[in-house]
Amino acid sequence: MDDIDDYVQKRKYYRLKYPRRAMPIVRIDGELFHVSEISEKGIRVVMNNLTTLYRGLSLKGTLSLGVETTIKVKGTILRFDNNEVILQLTQGPSFKDMVEQQRHIRNRYPVYFARLRTSAA
Repeated sequence: MDDIDDYVQKRKYYRLKYPRRAMPIVRIDGELFHVSEISEKGIRVVMNNLTTLYRGLSLKGTLSLGVETTIKVKGTILRFDNNEVILQLTQGPSFKDMVEQQRHIRNRYPVYFARLRTSAA
């Protein structure tokens, strides 16, 4: 039964994957990193040098979702996936931010968004 609860919890928030050329930027400790995926409670950050990071480490920074939208993010490292760090956020994008980002990707990259929807089905 716990497996079902874990699955439901993992899918509670919509995740938006970005095409490589549209990835937002997050600034953490003065360094800039690309973000490949966001949700209201998490972000997937591309980091090539993971040697000083560990699961449970608290991080905070600023996520740039376009020219006029910056969001304070705060969270802990949940896990690693190749050269990406998955942060579980206690502070991050709102539902409104997610809807605006989804609309932006759908309008600006319609082929990419359609491909994502097809592969998810």
